[in-house]
Amino acid sequence: MLIPTPQRSRLVPTLLVIGALFFIVREPAKAADMASNFMNGFLNVAGALATFIAHLS
Repeated sequence: MLIPTPQRSRLVPTLLVIGALFFIVREPAKAADMASNFMNGFLNVAGALATFIAHLS
């Protein structure tokens, strides 16, 4: 039995998830460092946006 091919709209996200899981399994320390850096950057952007919105009024 063949595995059905994902629809075109789900192909890229599926490949990204598979790549991320492969990276997490092969390099867990680097993956954790990247996740931490991503969260720090996301929180910095959210803080900057909140500050900008607070100074609009």
